[in-house]
Amino acid sequence: MSLREALLRCFQNEPDRIFGIQDLCQVVQKYYEFTPFQFELDPRHPQPRYEHEVRSQTNRLRRDGYISRLSRNQYRYSPNKDTTP
Repeated sequence: MSLREALLRCFQNEPDRIFGIQDLCQVVQKYYEFTPFQFELDPRHPQPRYEHEVRSQTNRLRRDGYISRLSRNQYRYSPNKDTTP
């Protein structure tokens, strides 16, 4: 399962929950196993690489209409699209 599919599953399993990026980083590990490389700190940013990947995939899901951005760092499942990416 890809990270994108795992994130979408998180939103689909809890459609009323409002997620932040940190929440998603924790919950997605039920469905997706990060590699040791993803746990390394990014040399340009003081955060693990997986946080950037989760943020990037979240923005792609939002752009494609699977989730809605409520405000800064608040995302919720958007039932407009029920198909998987």
